[in-house]
Amino acid sequence: MMDCLKQRVFIVGDVNENINHSLPPTSGEEYIKRVVIEAQQCDDVVVANIDPSCMKQPTKGYIEPLAGCVQAPPKLSPTLEWQKYQVSDFSDMRLYVSQLRDEIQTYKRKWKQPNIDLPDIDDESSWISLCFGCTNEKKVEPTLNILFCLNQPTVEQVLEYFVHYVETERRIDYKIGQWIYTLLVMLEQPLNPDTCSCLRSLARICSVIRADSRELDAQELGALNLFICLVARYFRQLDLADP
Repeated sequence: MMDCLKQRVFIVGDVNENINHSLPPTSGEEYIKRVVIEAQQCDDVVVANIDPSCMKQPTKGYIEPLAGCVQAPPKLSPTLEWQKYQVSDFSDMRLYVSQLRDEIQTYKRKWKQPNIDLPDIDDESSWISLCFGCTNEKKVEPTLNILFCLNQPTVEQVLEYFVHYVETERRIDYKIGQWIYTLLVMLEQPLNPDTCSCLRSLARICSVIRADSRELDAQELGALNLFICLVARYFRQLDLADP
């Protein structure tokens, strides 16, 4: 295969190396001969001499890998059987929602768009307010009817807002947990790198909150364990999984 690439394409005859390069070539044949002479003068291997002092040194934080989940305190880690059940239940819910969406799109199921003004995609605080039912003084629940109005980029962006809220507040409120779960149900695969990173951040912050010294009620502990489980075992970030 490589031998055919070495075969000559043009027959240029004898090459006279005493060509006066200060004068322009008088024919196409003479131009090719000059190219051959220049090629023969080139080294087979060229190594660049780089001054190390000119290289920008990376910062210490830049090359450090992201840490995994914090190990659960005794008696707070879920059993493997519980995790398998949650993954199966979550998978069934995603299948149901997928079928429901298909029926709506093919007009096999009636669906009325909610009468609500959704915030702009870049307005993080309004999405958090919407979650807690503060937008326009209306009480809003994180239902599929609302989320069916969102395209996939919006689903991913809103999920990032809620993960940021959890990282900032170091707690998972009941309504925030509802929204996060529903957004995970609506999340399409394969994940893009940014969304994958967002999910890993969710699992990590959940493990940090779980390992905190404050006492957790059953609802919040269940949400923390659930999101770690789904990120690790359903979305295949297995290095973050509880045993």
